[in-house]
Amino acid sequence: MKFRKLSDVMGAKQLFSLVGLAGLLVGCGTVSNYSALIEDGTPKPADHPIYVYPVELRVPRPAEVVGEMDVGESLFTVYGGSLEDELKTLQKKARQVGADAVKLTSVEEPDFMHSKHRVEAKLIRFTEKWENFPMTEANLKLYLQADRDFDPLEGIWVTQDTSTNRVGIVKDTKKPGRTLIAFILNSTNPTWQPGDKKMDLANDNRPGVYRGSYYLDDYRQQSVAFRMRADSTNTFMIQLSQDTVPLFFVRE
Repeated sequence: MKFRKLSDVMGAKQLFSLVGLAGLLVGCGTVSNYSALIEDGTPKPADHPIYVYPVELRVPRPAEVVGEMDVGESLFTVYGGSLEDELKTLQKKARQVGADAVKLTSVEEPDFMHSKHRVEAKLIRFTEKWENFPMTEANLKLYLQADRDFDPLEGIWVTQDTSTNRVGIVKDTKKPGRTLIAFILNSTNPTWQPGDKKMDLANDNRPGVYRGSYYLDDYRQQSVAFRMRADSTNTFMIQLSQDTVPLFFVRE
């Protein structure tokens, strides 16, 4: 049996198109460039959370830029890809240089000339300590056993955000406008340490109503207002936004 050449079966233009398509399907890759601006910090574990702040959002804590990085495409990259892949590349580098977060400065979507997202970012390190309330869980339990006039909200609470947190809530007026503080007792998120502030709260003029700020896992501030019902003092709920599931707190 005599086989015919592929070039005999199809025209030159068809063959060229097939070869080009095969090159696009086979070749793929991402390239990145990193420029260090200050000395690297201690590398973080591979599973350590690295927060990503979008272009339109400001960083919620004072920070310094450890380095700048851009992530793009190599030649013959498959069309498509996801922004998540580029973010993972940035987060991995941030861990390696001891950064705390990634601040995006530019994001360009795939188009006719570019097959993948092109991202520019600053890798940042927080420069000021987060407020930490100096009360251990043992001292909190002693405080709650004392004979005093307690606010109904004071106590030990468990809640599930993107991580599981046990928090203590006690009276505190060190910050102007604050009458209660919620602080971490323990958390499944390693960036949050015992004593770290989770909420600033104040009593409203109406009984059982509280207003203040809740701090998300990435430290962004969210204004909150909620009510603790007189017939249900072992639970309360915070609605962080209209697009999210309410955050429930259960007294321990």
